[in-house]
This record gives sequence, structure tokens and C-alpha cells, in this order.
Amino acid sequence: MALISDAPVRLATRRPWLPGAVRAELENDPRPLTGRRSARDVLVDALVILLAVGIGAVAVAPRFDDANTTMLVIDIVAGVASCIGLLWRRHFPVIVAIVINVLSIPFAAAGGAAYLSIFSVSVHRPLRYSIGIAFLGTGTGLANYLIIGGPDSFWATTLFLLLMISVAVGWGTSIRNRRQLLISLAERARRAESEQRERLAAARAVERERLAREMHDVLAHRMSLLSVHAGALEYRPDAPAADIARAAGVIRSGVHQMLEDLRDVITMLRDDSEDLAAQTNSLATVDTLFDEARQAGSPVHAVVEVEACDEVPGVVGRTAFRVVQEGLTNARKHAGAVPVSVDIVGGPGSGLSITISQPLNHTCDREKIPGAGSGLAGLDERVTLAGGTLEHGVVEHRFVLSAQLPWEKGTVGV
Repeated sequence: MALISDAPVRLATRRPWLPGAVRAELENDPRPLTGRRSARDVLVDALVILLAVGIGAVAVAPRFDDANTTMLVIDIVAGVASCIGLLWRRHFPVIVAIVINVLSIPFAAAGGAAYLSIFSVSVHRPLRYSIGIAFLGTGTGLANYLIIGGPDSFWATTLFLLLMISVAVGWGTSIRNRRQLLISLAERARRAESEQRERLAAARAVERERLAREMHDVLAHRMSLLSVHAGALEYRPDAPAADIARAAGVIRSGVHQMLEDLRDVITMLRDDSEDLAAQTNSLATVDTLFDEARQAGSPVHAVVEVEACDEVPGVVGRTAFRVVQEGLTNARKHAGAVPVSVDIVGGPGSGLSITISQPLNHTCDREKIPGAGSGLAGLDERVTLAGGTLEHGVVEHRFVLSAQLPWEKGTVGV
């Protein structure tokens, strides 16, 4: 996965020197041949034309001793026109190759452009087109030899043509295959990134749904408590002042916490599920996670210094439990049996701080536990909805997962 995702980064540094059409494909341009010429394309065009002119000049040189000056001028003009025609070889490689190769039968100066047009077809079109144009080039070359003649024998000329055209087709095909590989890697990278975004979105949606279910139960329980205390005040107006003040304080703090919970609720939809009646985990039950980790072979050094641990707000307690759970799970999955440090500190007014860290284990030889890689994405969503912040990364050769959760004074745990 990482190799695919890194491909666009590596290609970006070399992209100015990629062919314009290939660069447009990497950038997912719907019209790759419209206005996308790069500096590399201009340089290659100039070199191709100069090479075609050079080969054509060598081919037409013996005719300078010919007394027919008119045919010599026509030959040179046809050669120059063929070289200029190579500028359209990217858009219409097959047509350009056919026209120039046919033109090279009577005009030797067009031979260089004809040869390079065969190479261009191999670069820009599949092999079946290249083979057909290669046969055409061989035939036009032999026809040119029969019409104009040359210093070598017919069979030597035939062998030379076959060798040179085979080199052009093979080299052009290898370039085409490399370009197709670059384009396929870019497409795979785009597809992998899109799938990763979909997985992260699904993880966030699932985490929001789970949180909404928990909030539904929490709010229902909290409202029932408020109803009991309000009913007591209604039916016992003659109760002692201390009892009335205590009940009013419970109602005030309960309403305050309900407002905090409502801020975190994304949706109130709730489907039928069998796990709704399951016991809700919180910070008070975090010791079970430490015991499970130790039984699984992961040494855990836990420091829990929380003031009024029984009064941790419901959202904060469940989120803290989930942070510790994900941290220990990741440690087992990616580091193996390494010591894990868990620090949970805080109290009303100062908030709750959770830090989980373990040393990087590059020599872990155990089979890696598979995962979708979306656990931290869902955890980040949950912590954000709880009003906190989540950070994770490598610090001094240790992987550190830390969360800061708000805990205001006067809130009541559920």
C-alpha cells in the first residue's frame, strides 16, 4: 500500500521531464493531447527533426553528383517536408508513418523521417500497428534501393533494413510499456487513495452511530434521574432546606451535563441491534483492559491518578476507555510483546489526559495482525465529538498516542 501511495510523490519530482501525454494521464486530464506539451516534448521534437535531417542528408548526399538539379531540389524539399511532418507524429502516428514511408520511395531525403516515424508508431500505438508499419518501412526501403540504387548489394541492404527497423520497433515498444506502467501505477494509487478515503468515511460513520446509541441511553438515564429529583421537590415542598438544595444541585449539574451530551450527538437515529443492552464500559472498568493485555503477553505499566474517578462524566469515561483500548490493541498488533506505558491523570476542572506509549519494535518476528487501518480514524472522530483532541506519532523512538478530554467541575458521571 505504501509503495503505491508513494508513486505519485516520486513521479512528481520527475514530472516536468515526462512526455506531455503521459503527464496528463498521471494528472487524470480528460483531454491529454490538448495544450499539454512539456519542455521535454519541445526538446525531443527538436532532436528528432535534427536526427531526421542528418539521416536524410547522408542518404541524399550521393545524388549531389547527379546532373539533374531539379530532381535533387525536389528530393530535398520532400525530405524537409517529411521532417516537419514528424511534429504530428504524436497525434496521428500511423497516418504520418504511412505518408512519409510512401514518400521515401522516390525521395531518399525522406528516409530519416520515415525511419523515425516507425519508431514513433511503436511508442504511441500497440505492437500490431508497429509490425504493420515495420513491414511497410521495409518494403519502401527496398523499393527506394531498386529505384535509386546504392553502394551495397540488395541482400546487404535488406539485412541492414531489417536490423534497423527491428531496433526501432523494439526500442519504441519498451518505451511504450514503461509509460503504460507509469500510468497504471498512477491509476492504482488514485484508486487506493479513493478506497482509503471511503474506509475512513465508513469508520467515522460507524463511530458516530455507536456514539449516538450510547448518547441515547445516557440521556434517557439522566432524564429519568432528573425526573425523580424534580418529582421529589414537587411532592415534598416542606422538605428540609438542605435536601431541597441538594436536589436542586443534582438537577442543575444534570442539566448541564445533558447540554454537553447533546452537543456531541450527531444523529438521534437508532436501529434495532442486540448490543444496545450491553454494559457500557467507562474509565472505572479500564483495569480489565490492563488485565487482558497482561494475559495476552504484553507487559503494561499503568499509572491512574484521577480525582473523583467515580464522578467522571459518561462521555469522557467511555471515550477514555476507548482510547486505552485502541492504544493497547495497536501495541499488540504492531509491536508485539513490548512494555506499554499507560498514564491517565486529571480531575474536575483540569480535564483528563491519557498517554499510551511503547518502544518501536523493528525486530518483531511475530505474524502481523491484519487490520483495516481505520481504528485511529474512528477514535479521532470519537475524541473530537467528546470535545477533546487526539495526537499520535513517533517521539524519540516510541510510538505515542495521547488524548486530552474536557472535564468541567460540577458534572455528574453516569
